[in-house]
Amino acid sequence: MNSTRTSIKVRDRRGRAITIAAKQILFFEGWSNYSRIILNKQSGFVSSYTLKEQQEYHPTFWRISRSHLVNPEHIVQLDLHDMHNSWVELSDETRLSVSRRRVKSIASLAKFMNLTYSG
Repeated sequence: MNSTRTSIKVRDRRGRAITIAAKQILFFEGWSNYSRIILNKQSGFVSSYTLKEQQEYHPTFWRISRSHLVNPEHIVQLDLHDMHNSWVELSDETRLSVSRRRVKSIASLAKFMNLTYSG
């Protein structure tokens, strides 16, 4: 299960199989034993894989909290100045909180990727 996937196959509401390129995904949201794949504010799909499994399939995505795994290609702004109030903003203007335990690792990843952030 350590192979990196460049696409995901899901079923739409009509039951048709759809292939989604990983670069189109903004983030994954954990839902108990499922995960929700968010493409933009209006569209998303439910996957039977857990967030942990999605993280293994997509190691380039960043785990920012217990319930969110984000695509760093869609991060437009990072605010990591306060351990209790840190967030990332994505290309569709969605803001997601970064858990206080992950702030340092996200700051390190951002520095490594040459992303600018306040912090």
